[in-house]
Amino acid sequence: MDFGNISEMIGAAAAIITAASVIIAAQQLKVSRRNWVAENKRLKKQAAIDAAKIYIDNKRPETDLMLQFVNNACHINSRIVQDIEKFHVPQLPVALLDDVRGCVEFYDRDAVGELGEEGGHITGLTPKHVIQLRWLMIDYLNTLEAVLMYWWQGTANEKLLEHEFSFLRENSDSARPVRHLVEAFGSGNFPAISGFLKSGSHRNAPEPEFE
Repeated sequence: MDFGNISEMIGAAAAIITAASVIIAAQQLKVSRRNWVAENKRLKKQAAIDAAKIYIDNKRPETDLMLQFVNNACHINSRIVQDIEKFHVPQLPVALLDDVRGCVEFYDRDAVGELGEEGGHITGLTPKHVIQLRWLMIDYLNTLEAVLMYWWQGTANEKLLEHEFSFLRENSDSARPVRHLVEAFGSGNFPAISGFLKSGSHRNAPEPEFE
């Protein structure tokens, strides 16, 4: 019996087994990485969907009326929103009467009857009405900040969120109120919203990634 040949055969077999083990381990690592990437994509996509759902669930009819009020008010005088942010009772033109009534009636129907007009201005506006308007503004900003925090921190699919909230980057009546609100309440208080608006100031939102 040639023990030398047997030793060589055993050594060769061991080398083959070792090489095969390395190949199998590399393949398993590749599969694991592919699965991890796929799972990470899925989780980010789901996070984007969850974020959008938060926005939808918290957007009420009075929120739309508030945004309409902000848009119309800033067309007249940008200081109106700034006064409300400071809890000041502004002198509002009668052109905003329907907007104000629409906002406050959800919380106090009797307050609607307190509002009137005289000399081209709204009468009967009180600190109570200002607090109601301000609460709608800050509530909307807090909701939007919570949603865009997913985008800002990269925990959700950025392209999906940029596509879903592309209206914020447009030069339209749906985008202007948000810019006015952030300016009035302080961009530093809403870093995610500010970052989202600034990042889209010179480019359009990319197409969403649905894969």
